[in-house]
Amino acid sequence: MTKTKLLAGLSAACLAGTLSATPAGAKDLKLSDQFPTQHTITAEGTKAFFDHIAAHPEADLTIKHFPAGQLGKPTAQLDLVQDRVADIAMVGISYVPEKLPISTMMELPSLYQNPFGGYETIRRMAQDELNEAEFKKAGIKPLWSVVTPQYQLLLTRKDPITDIADLKGVKARVAGATAELVASAIGLTPVRMPAPDLYVALERGTLDAAIYSLSVLQSYKLEEVTNSYTSNAALGGVSFVAFMNLDVWEGLSEAQQKVVMEASDAAGFATACALMKNEAKTIETLNGMGKTVYEMDDKLQGQFADALAGVSETWKTDMDALKVPGSDMLARFNEIRDGLIADGTVEASTKTCMGGA
Repeated sequence: MTKTKLLAGLSAACLAGTLSATPAGAKDLKLSDQFPTQHTITAEGTKAFFDHIAAHPEADLTIKHFPAGQLGKPTAQLDLVQDRVADIAMVGISYVPEKLPISTMMELPSLYQNPFGGYETIRRMAQDELNEAEFKKAGIKPLWSVVTPQYQLLLTRKDPITDIADLKGVKARVAGATAELVASAIGLTPVRMPAPDLYVALERGTLDAAIYSLSVLQSYKLEEVTNSYTSNAALGGVSFVAFMNLDVWEGLSEAQQKVVMEASDAAGFATACALMKNEAKTIETLNGMGKTVYEMDDKLQGQFADALAGVSETWKTDMDALKVPGSDMLARFNEIRDGLIADGTVEASTKTCMGGA
């Protein structure tokens, strides 16, 4: 790969970076992720990152992008950045619960409602509390965080569910260990599976359902193999964090670090905004296809709430068994989130995204 070809496997028209020859003090870096180039996280978030880098040639940064698992599977992204196969990797926290257990709290149901409530909270904690508790010890520097809107229940069946008993024995994809707790609590039979494998599993009948985000459903063409979707289930979310190898980070100049973090802020907001907008667009698309998108009624919501009531306590008990401060971190998340709602930060970010005043 030449220096004039910044991105491996991506159209230069899609994502652009620094194309100039590399002077002394410059850095050649590799960014890895699991996502196809049309995925929102790549097409919006990673694009914003590269756009900012490209706008600052004085930083002498050349970053090559390896999307779609070119350097490793979704479950291997953390290893890639720790081992410096990649300098930066977008890590799905759900895929590495044994290494970053506290961060799996983002999978807990109803932890946030507005996606910006989740995003604005986790981006602060990633640079502070979670960095000290988990990331720094793992030799990684958090750049930007991605939080999906609350997960919904996608089913291959056409008819909506009317009672929680309808879910008994239904095989459903989940992302990680915390989502397994959620699925089991409502009667599903959970099957852990990376998102890129989901289409084939649903198509072949290996799975009957998935706990997944409507906002990125079309990135993997899941609308082709599913037929009904809840819109208000709030079954948790999932977090991805772009990590840089800590030694690589410390090898950057202060000026380079500043540009990287500015680019990261742009990427985080762009992703959160795109995911929020995409959820509404996806629902409109599904309705236009004749699919069944429905709100659970009060009775069904009550059944879900009762079934899920103990999930957070189970998670905290699991964290205690691991001797990590999960309970304290969850309490801190709730505190920060509530503060950001009260001071108007969440509302302001939402309005900025949606084009409001």
